[in-house]
Amino acid sequence: MTSLRTALITGGGRGIGKETAILLSKKGLNVIICSRTQEEIDSAVKEIKSTGNGQIIARKCDVSVSSQVNSLVNEVLEIYGRVDVLINNAGITYVKKLIDTTEEEWDHTLDVNLKAAFLLCKAIVPHMIESNHGVIINVSSGAGKVGFEDISAYCASKFGMIGLTESLAREVANYNIRVMTICPGEVATKMQEDIDTQYYELNKHKMLDPRIVAEKIADMMFNDNDYKNGIAVDLPNWRAIY
Repeated sequence: MTSLRTALITGGGRGIGKETAILLSKKGLNVIICSRTQEEIDSAVKEIKSTGNGQIIARKCDVSVSSQVNSLVNEVLEIYGRVDVLINNAGITYVKKLIDTTEEEWDHTLDVNLKAAFLLCKAIVPHMIESNHGVIINVSSGAGKVGFEDISAYCASKFGMIGLTESLAREVANYNIRVMTICPGEVATKMQEDIDTQYYELNKHKMLDPRIVAEKIADMMFNDNDYKNGIAVDLPNWRAIY
């Protein structure tokens, strides 16, 4: 889909989001990244500017707050007049048994991992419908298909992301908009490291490099014949398998 020119990426300050922003900028897209951490997105912008071809904008934004999401989207539309690609990547997790998870931790996880995708889609989809094209990629997880112990809130949010994707895909099917999910296995990111540092150090060589996930996201964006509306694409840890 060669008409893709502007991409908004949440959680773009590090990990999958940052690597996706770098790759899309190299492909000449205008890229907007957002994060709750100003230092992270400032650092990402410097890196992207040194390697990319497109324009890069970074904004601090809590994507679980509708007023901040709407302000961000309105600013992007004022600057570029369009959002061709939305990548809902922001995510957090708490490693706790369900009975030890507080209500606040549950709500926070669902707000960042799932509600934020709803808010971004709600703000951007009307403009995609008006322009009769667009791509939305929601970053789920292998934990969005199989439940794992001690991360029940995370699993619930990622299972929900797949349901959100499938439902929205049906709603926008007649407007040349594709909505898809990517479900990576363990990825070598800071979030993964923060979950269990010892486990991360012992197993990071088996985990997916964030750049591999970014490359798959780009492939899903541009190859509309291979990745149909509503699809959930698995991306396992191939090193662990082979």
